[in-house]
Amino acid sequence: MRIGINHVPEHRDPEEWGDILLDYGCSAVSFPVDHTAPLSLIDQYAKAARDRNIMIAEVGIWDSPFSPDPRAADRAKKRCEEQLALADYIKARCCVNVSGAFGECWYGCYQENFKEESYQKVVTFLQELCDRVKPKDTCFTLESMQWMVPDSPEQYLKLIKDVDRKAFAVHLDGINFIKDPYTYTHQRELFDRCFQLLSPYIKSCHVKDCLLGEASTVNIREVPLGEGAVEAGYYLAQIDKLDEDTPVLVEHLSAMEEYRKGISYVKNLYADICADKSI
Repeated sequence: MRIGINHVPEHRDPEEWGDILLDYGCSAVSFPVDHTAPLSLIDQYAKAARDRNIMIAEVGIWDSPFSPDPRAADRAKKRCEEQLALADYIKARCCVNVSGAFGECWYGCYQENFKEESYQKVVTFLQELCDRVKPKDTCFTLESMQWMVPDSPEQYLKLIKDVDRKAFAVHLDGINFIKDPYTYTHQRELFDRCFQLLSPYIKSCHVKDCLLGEASTVNIREVPLGEGAVEAGYYLAQIDKLDEDTPVLVEHLSAMEEYRKGISYVKNLYADICADKSI
């Protein structure tokens, strides 16, 4: 397992970036620049990671190809192509996006997100993207979301089969499948389903924490690792059964010191998993 961060620390150049990551104990990371950066700079970042044995776990996109604004949708589709090509060029483990909301906000919750017609549009877009770019050394993946495709392990597996492209695989954020009181209180069952169904396709993972608030309606909010109710040790134990180089990235923290704590928390859990295996 390679533990790292989905975050870009402040730095002056690729060498300093690499040194900061080493200092924080990272062996995996998301790529810090996009396809618009000069090729020479892209090469320098890739080399800085390679020289330090830090895996480029993912190249991110974070935009919706299904925006109701045609120009915005076209820009997002083009960005998907360019970022996937970048991921292939630097041999990143995967290129990742959300499937995309069918509304103004790229990650928003809209009724249209749940329509069968929208699901089919996602399938067609993914097929066409893989066929256009034809990546050889990476895969395109989607991060699951509670209110868009794929919103469950079962729907992710169905999507894999419907897209039917070797270049389409799984980015697993199992915590994003926690979307209601049942999944919140039955996490081991949920994580078992994730890995039973999706293990052959998983390229990269995120880990984080969440907490069900005391309210008169459902309020599940993200909190720093170790401050919520996620059974992260069980989740990591399932990841540990995958390829030994599977990256696990900590994300959504506000400062590098919080990332240091998050990495330490994950590493301590992983050390416990390794200790249990040696008994």
